[in-house]
Amino acid sequence: MKSAGNKQSNQRQRKTLNERQRRIRRLIELGLIQDASEIPEDAIPIDPDIAQRANRVIPAACYIDIRFVCTDCGKPELWSADSQRQYFEITKASPYKKPKRCYECRQKELARKLHARAESGHTPL
Repeated sequence: MKSAGNKQSNQRQRKTLNERQRRIRRLIELGLIQDASEIPEDAIPIDPDIAQRANRVIPAACYIDIRFVCTDCGKPELWSADSQRQYFEITKASPYKKPKRCYECRQKELARKLHARAESGHTPL
């Protein structure tokens, strides 16, 4: 007998697979790719419908893990495909944004900017 956890996990996997197939079909329909083999198995296909509704240019057909080095501390980092999907599709960030800081340095930079704005009288602390 399957446990409830296994059943939910299988349902999530099916939903993810169905969503992947839907996105690939749509990319083919729009002529952005020729066939599914153009999307690596470990990549997440973009949702072209989201990009079209936002009138955005589509720079790539999928999200892939990106390795980079933090410009502030020099630490090697990984920007996962799923984090990119959330960043671009949910928060609606510019599709041309590229990572340059690790999480810790990004938080320090945000704090620095907030403090500078407050000091200049643009926003309260």
